[in-house]
Amino acid sequence: MNDKEPTGRPEINEEGLSESNAARRLRLTGESTDSRLDLSDVPNDFKSKLINFWYHHKVKVLMTAFFAFALSVVIVQFASQSDPDLFLMYAGPDYLAPSDSSRFSDTMKELAEDYNGDGEVKIRITDIIFSTDAQMEAAKAEAAARGEEFTFDGMLNQNNSEKFTYEVFSDNAIICILAEDQYREVAAAKGFVPLRDIFGDTSVKGAIDEYGIRFSETDFYEFYASARIFPEDAVLAIRKLSTISAITGKSKAEKVHAYHVEVFRRMAAFEFPEGYVPE
Repeated sequence: MNDKEPTGRPEINEEGLSESNAARRLRLTGESTDSRLDLSDVPNDFKSKLINFWYHHKVKVLMTAFFAFALSVVIVQFASQSDPDLFLMYAGPDYLAPSDSSRFSDTMKELAEDYNGDGEVKIRITDIIFSTDAQMEAAKAEAAARGEEFTFDGMLNQNNSEKFTYEVFSDNAIICILAEDQYREVAAAKGFVPLRDIFGDTSVKGAIDEYGIRFSETDFYEFYASARIFPEDAVLAIRKLSTISAITGKSKAEKVHAYHVEVFRRMAAFEFPEGYVPE
């Protein structure tokens, strides 16, 4: 008989090369006795390099893929968001509840327009809570009169004060509703548009000087309950065109500023509807 008993030792093929039983079976039948990939007889080609790379670096590859996907989601979301149509700022010692700010934003939508043409009116209110030295002393006196202990975060107040100085002269703080002390700081630096440039003179209802209007004395404040979330001494004013616009694009900034001036004028010149009797 020509059949040989398997010895388990490598046999010599026709080319004079030794091969294992498994390799011989694979050569003759195309079948493997092991369902797993046998890399011992696979040449060191691209496929084997790829398998080797995956084996040693799969964790890094998966992490990189995950962060790339997360970054792409953030970029898409950011790109799909348009700028607000109207920028307002409040600064003072009194805290504004988010729900109150939201209601005031809804009110401002009645005066604003879809400036950027995205199909909806968006309002951004930047609120910065901090006290001047005079406001802090007044708060201490009020606490003492009530027999209460006065607590104060000096570091946070300083940080917010510095933030206010930056934000009030940036591109994102155009219509301002400020507690009077905060208003005086900016007015002293001539940071507001004179009322004369908007209305032709300063004989505007509630005007306290050449720049500002006592917000609580306007019909707008009286008519809309949502506007009565600000301190009674709050002053309505509009910031001059930011010097940053010279870098970011002056022509565009001038158009945006002119639009805000018009909304400011609507707020200051608002009149009670016919038949309305203030309380």
